[in-house]
Amino acid sequence: GNLMMGLLAGGLVALVVLGGAKRIGAVAEYLIPVMSVGYILLSLGVLVHNASAVPTALQSIFVGAFSPKAFTGGAVGTAVLTLRIGVSRGVFTNEAGMGTASIAHAGANTRHPAEQGLYGIFEVFADTLVICTMTALVILTSGISVPYGADAGAELTVAAFVSVYGGWVTIFLALSMALFAFATILGWGLYGVRCAEYLLGNRSFRPFALIHAATTVLGALIAPSLLWELAEAVNGLMAIPNLIALAALSPEVFRLTASYFGTVKSQERAPKPDIGPIDKAG
Repeated sequence: GNLMMGLLAGGLVALVVLGGAKRIGAVAEYLIPVMSVGYILLSLGVLVHNASAVPTALQSIFVGAFSPKAFTGGAVGTAVLTLRIGVSRGVFTNEAGMGTASIAHAGANTRHPAEQGLYGIFEVFADTLVICTMTALVILTSGISVPYGADAGAELTVAAFVSVYGGWVTIFLALSMALFAFATILGWGLYGVRCAEYLLGNRSFRPFALIHAATTVLGALIAPSLLWELAEAVNGLMAIPNLIALAALSPEVFRLTASYFGTVKSQERAPKPDIGPIDKAG
């Protein structure tokens, strides 16, 4: 079963990635907004249904996060492990600091690079602080059993939605997760293709696209725990050189930011042109 799903996903990935960035963008343009809006609406429905439990859930988040016991976990090693897992999961959801999202942003048609950077900041805010917080509240307000200390997967979120909507919602959630995962694979395919073309030339496009599709098949056959560990290791290898580059480029970032906001303020202060009286006659 896993092999058949992997072959199907790999074939679709190869078909889309070989079509280039425009095809990837066209597919993601339709997949992401519909699934995102649907997920947000379902989450809001759960929170409205369990509105009385929301304050208690928020309180438990802050109390648990800032209590000494939560920080140390009984041992310093546990605190380090908690920090590592938290950071790695945060990177998985927003790609902040990895240098990958900038590849997609670099292809945008924008008036100023700092303006595009603001869109990147908003992505992190919307994804991590809004969507992830909504998911946490959905789980905590649903009343389902939370296996604290265990690395729970998507089944925990599914159980929370089922507690309110019933079994039919699993169909939508399964479809959403599949499409989100597919869009993620396509996005990383675009990143990889761009890097391969830069390092190896334009001729590397087709071989890399096929190799990327083959890894999709391989991913369907590997144990999830091993995939998490591999992803964490590879993300760390990407983040280290990118963070060093960001530190080196920080003067340029400050210059462009000052230039952008200076331009915006000057436009706000500029007097509006006097167009004179309106000629009603014509």
